[in-house]
Amino acid sequence: MAAIEVVSPAEYRTARLALLEKEKEATRVRDALAAERRKLPMVQVTQPYTFDIICGKDGEKKKISLSELFFGRRQLIVYHFMFDPAWEAGCSSCTVMGDSFPALEHLHSRSTTVVAVSRAPIEKIEAYKKRMGWSFPWVSSYDTDFNFDLHVTQDDQHGVEYNFKTKDELLKRGQEYFTKGEQPGNSVFYKGDGKIGEEGKIYHTYSTYARGGEHLINTFGWLDMTPLGRQDGESGYEGLGFRRKDEYTADELKGLH
Repeated sequence: MAAIEVVSPAEYRTARLALLEKEKEATRVRDALAAERRKLPMVQVTQPYTFDIICGKDGEKKKISLSELFFGRRQLIVYHFMFDPAWEAGCSSCTVMGDSFPALEHLHSRSTTVVAVSRAPIEKIEAYKKRMGWSFPWVSSYDTDFNFDLHVTQDDQHGVEYNFKTKDELLKRGQEYFTKGEQPGNSVFYKGDGKIGEEGKIYHTYSTYARGGEHLINTFGWLDMTPLGRQDGESGYEGLGFRRKDEYTADELKGLH
């Protein structure tokens, strides 16, 4: 980080007002992008995807369809949580996103369901969910093509594509790390109601990958207001640079590092 100059209150106000104009312009651009995003065309989902879910206090394991995953609402947002079947824990960076999930009641009031989906078996998902203290719905796409079709699990057998780029394009950009294994992302689906789409049919309306969902991580929003910012690369940890919340040492949480 560049050195921060110490100035008078009057000089600070001038600098702050100049930045405020840029912030307002960024807000206007963000609003315009959101409006354009809502106008994207849709693609009908014809594959009969099913997911494993644990239901009720008795922990019954059931199969649930993509249609049922809406839980009676019109819209579905899926967070593609990186959790390979061979792993014993979910991705630490995706865990930061899991910690950022909002109070779902507000989304439900707008007929929108949010669900995390991973390839790990549901038993591993449930154990990790309990460890992290989360309550949001999280299902398993284990032994299905869902992750491959949504381009968040990469292998040559199913074809490599990430962030709407082919394997060759990713390699040309020096992004080999996006061509293998689990990747993060968000996907949005809509259930047709006769006004938008055909009644009962499911449509894929939007997906975003890599840093496209970064704004949903509220930890970054808080840090971006500070002089030190995100402190990228200072922690020494992989991914986004954060540990799981139950892995920090007492000194780390006191800010003594």
